[in-house]
Amino acid sequence: MKGIFLILGCVLCFSCSTKYNYIDTGTAVGYYDGTMLEYFRHDTWHNWDSIAKVIDRCSPELKSLFESTDANITFFGPKNISFEKFFFWAEHEGSDVTNYNKNYYRSIDEFPRDFCDQIVKTHLYTGGKVMRDDVPRLERDEEGVADGGGMVLSMMYGNKIWIWSLRNAFAGVEETADVELRAAAVEEDGKTITNNLGTIATTNLENQSGVVHALGDQYFLGQLFELE
Repeated sequence: MKGIFLILGCVLCFSCSTKYNYIDTGTAVGYYDGTMLEYFRHDTWHNWDSIAKVIDRCSPELKSLFESTDANITFFGPKNISFEKFFFWAEHEGSDVTNYNKNYYRSIDEFPRDFCDQIVKTHLYTGGKVMRDDVPRLERDEEGVADGGGMVLSMMYGNKIWIWSLRNAFAGVEETADVELRAAAVEEDGKTITNNLGTIATTNLENQSGVVHALGDQYFLGQLFELE
């Protein structure tokens, strides 16, 4: 009988400590107790190695925002896969996918400082920390077509992005699924979409410098701006 209780206890302990159907991507931390640059550097899942290196190569005044403990910035972070695609398409001309790497850079080490500044500034909003639940819902007309809502942000570089939130139906019940945050690059009028960036992969990655929203794997580095 004691043996049965011992086995049962081991099973229960194992069950409590096992995370079934759960994959930790490393981006979904609620709060990182450090600066944004420290968060990028210390990500053990290697989502942010590239952008950390780019920020390190930026001008000192720009880099300092990511080292600040009270900058209150909002950053739409391109993950490593965006940089990998950026370098990949430079070597495969003739593809239907737009090649944004017009200078055919082979690595971040080849990026000049002003180019690093441009990359960071086009993804950076310095007007305050914008959390997912701060973003208004998408509005639709009577025919269900998008008709406003969300908010337009003017990024540090001068480009604009439109972000909006929505909550889809779950099991046929409206407004019951998780809230999503989506984004699109827009022209100066704030309405004409130039590139749909799709669903933000992970939102509300807070740290001492502000908040990061991780762009999805579908994002191509260059869709937010005209590379120079």
